[in-house]
Amino acid sequence: MSKSALSLAIRLIHSLPGISLAVDRHGLIAAANEPWKSFGIASGLSMRFEWTGTDYFEMMRELVLPPDSMLELTQAVHSIFSEERLVYSGRFPKPPSLKGRKWFQIEAFAIPEETKRSISFVLLSHRFISHAADPHQAKPPAHTLSRKPYHYLPICASCKSIRKDSEWIPVERFLEQELHTELTHDICPECIAQLYPQYPGALERLAD
Repeated sequence: MSKSALSLAIRLIHSLPGISLAVDRHGLIAAANEPWKSFGIASGLSMRFEWTGTDYFEMMRELVLPPDSMLELTQAVHSIFSEERLVYSGRFPKPPSLKGRKWFQIEAFAIPEETKRSISFVLLSHRFISHAADPHQAKPPAHTLSRKPYHYLPICASCKSIRKDSEWIPVERFLEQELHTELTHDICPECIAQLYPQYPGALERLAD
């Protein structure tokens, strides 16, 4: 693995507001941000715990996830390293030992090498959510989703924040507030082609 890939991973996890870290092909933590360290302390670990080199899957297995959820997460991360997919998103029940909301969401993204066609690290982002979406639950009619109609919606031409009253807020937060739903991240085919040109077969694999 290259130093440039590790540097990119570190920049990414420290730019994210949530609980984030990067793992290598062996599942070892290469870097973690401050919210992740706070999450570890809340899970019962020491403030002096050394994260670098810790087995992420083993830690999640012991502190957070039940066996069936661990299997899904492990397979998902391995499928990113094997280039079967580039992103993953999953929702899991939170253990009773952790206070707060009852569910949390894990999203994983590939961090490729710049010069070689291989995945160096996988970035994992964790956040607590109020519920897990039920695919069998009927969705409310479209006209009931928004609290009020917007004939014109001011949106920043640069960062795409939306002006609501006198406040500029990120578009994701605006949608969560107005649609009363939780958002999850994915990546569209055009962005895959732009961000990962070294993986020409990625689109075909994702389409299968």
